[in-house]
Amino acid sequence: MNKLLLLSSCFIAVVADMLFVWWAKRESHPLSAVIIGMILLNVATLVWMYTMRKGIESATAITFYALFTVAGCSYLGFIIFHEPLSLVNSVGLLLAVIALILISL
Repeated sequence: MNKLLLLSSCFIAVVADMLFVWWAKRESHPLSAVIIGMILLNVATLVWMYTMRKGIESATAITFYALFTVAGCSYLGFIIFHEPLSLVNSVGLLLAVIALILISL
């Protein structure tokens, strides 16, 4: 259950980050995107803190959260915003996915 909560907080944080990127890349900058992104980021932080308090070791939670958000934002930036990925970025994403799988075991 705690791992599911940690994963959900990571998903929420990635969605919030994507809202911030979408806001920054548009010609018009709707305030609602920033407000929703800030609310989602705060919710993700609170859920993340709760998972650490309820049993997931902080080192595991921090590592998982950092890897997931960086890999998720990089991948979605490539898919949604057509940002380029170099060979090093691609290898890094692959290694991040492998590390996430190993941490989850």
